[in-house]
Amino acid sequence: MMDFSQYLLFFITLLTLLSPPAAIAVFSTVTDRFPKNINKKVALRVTRNYILVMLISITIGEYILAGLGLSAPALMITGGIAAFVAGMPMMTTGQKLDVTFRGGDYESVPRADWETVVAVPLTFPMVIGGATIAIAISTANQTNSVMDYGVLIAIVLLVAVIIYVMIITANRAAQLLGGSLDILTRMTGIILIAIAIEILHAGITGLLGVDV
Repeated sequence: MMDFSQYLLFFITLLTLLSPPAAIAVFSTVTDRFPKNINKKVALRVTRNYILVMLISITIGEYILAGLGLSAPALMITGGIAAFVAGMPMMTTGQKLDVTFRGGDYESVPRADWETVVAVPLTFPMVIGGATIAIAISTANQTNSVMDYGVLIAIVLLVAVIIYVMIITANRAAQLLGGSLDILTRMTGIILIAIAIEILHAGITGLLGVDV
């Protein structure tokens, strides 16, 4: 069975990859013109997408890798690099992240077409990126029991609840935090880079078969 520190690292990694300060800023920008009932529908669909992708990654992701002939250490290295790349702009540019929205101008999207923002940019890349999937698969590869899978799934569901709450409260949170969003985003980036280095270390030592 995995120990508590591994569970905690998985939760913290998912949360930092989400980058709540940056996500709040984006959620607020995208959804501020929608009424509350529409925001709840958007939040529900994004949350559902997150759960679905993460459950697939945790339960059958390693079998997909095995079919492709890829090793767990190689995936951990990939996930570490992806997490490092995701964390660097958070640390260096803060809230001023270069987030590209499909269509470029969401002010021109009719309210009747709110569904278009669910997949891009809210699900991808805001709440799910390559690093998120890589971390989910590599962590699931370390499981030794059904209990481990159950705890990982419970963590995913907890993060999904956080995502839902963040979306429906984004406008209010952005107003309250104001300029603090930039500082919080930079702090999140620092934490994410530190986690990325740990993941890279574990992946490299696993690939080389050494214990450093």
